[in-house]
Amino acid sequence: MADIIKADLCIIGGGSGGLSVAAGAAQMGAKCVLVEKAKMGGDCLNTGCVPSKSLLAAAHTAHDARHGARFGIDAGEVKADFARVHDHVHGVIASIAPHDSVERFEELGVQVISAAAEFTGPRDLIAGEAHIQARRYVIATGSRAFVPPIPGLDSVAYFTNETIFDLTDCPRHLIVIGGGPIGLEMAQAHRRLGAEVTVIEGLTIMNKDDPELVEVVRSAMKNEGLALYEGAKVSSVEKADNGELRVSFEKTDGGIGEITGSHLLVAVGRAPNVQNLGLDAAGITHSPRGIEVDARLRTSNKRIFAIGDVAGGYQFTHVAGY
Repeated sequence: MADIIKADLCIIGGGSGGLSVAAGAAQMGAKCVLVEKAKMGGDCLNTGCVPSKSLLAAAHTAHDARHGARFGIDAGEVKADFARVHDHVHGVIASIAPHDSVERFEELGVQVISAAAEFTGPRDLIAGEAHIQARRYVIATGSRAFVPPIPGLDSVAYFTNETIFDLTDCPRHLIVIGGGPIGLEMAQAHRRLGAEVTVIEGLTIMNKDDPELVEVVRSAMKNEGLALYEGAKVSSVEKADNGELRVSFEKTDGGIGEITGSHLLVAVGRAPNVQNLGLDAAGITHSPRGIEVDARLRTSNKRIFAIGDVAGGYQFTHVAGY
């Protein structure tokens, strides 16, 4: 075991919240250690805001080109080259990545450790070969796509927001389970880029938002040719005889519906990343819904704070940063 690393502050997670804390604290003179087991920049840069908005920008361009006639502009047939769209999305990620990179934060004076973190006690943390003892800790491990226990789902190939941006071919028919913001964004983007799209939502789409505004979204989606099934609880997923995917769902009237498509996106919500952190060893109260914090974002261990998605509340990049 290497020597113990002493620090004023140790931050677990290099996403929006963790990087904001690390940059601010280091520039104020604190000795900071940042532990990140995956990619710097977190969900927003790699699998969230940046790729989704880049894909939406490409889709918006295709949509405008198709509907230019109302302005007197005839663009002719519009065809999306999905491989080049993929390259555009990942090019935008690459252009922003240096801002969140290990090199930039090391230049700011932050010691970055690329490893998984685990508390071994109220003040002790292990990350790879490093043993850290910090005066204060900040847990900013974010969240991941929640995968519901749908019968058959574990036996078929499906996408989440963490994998959908790796596609280089446009799906023939994308089935989206979940009518929240992520599901609808991806549904509209892929529809505008040439895919047939079906959205299946157990309640109503965007059910946390103003119903009058949701109706504007619903109408726009239908006008663009998306198929929306609301009040439809998915009961099973299986591979059809032709190799495609069959999704069965229960309707509110008790009937059964079936949709067959080529690709499946699961977008039914998020789950906080609280597993394998040794939270019990650190005396941190937590549940599958996240880490409990007070008004100052302190956990039940007063030396340890939690911010962003892992602490519950609004799951937005800007909220985590704030």
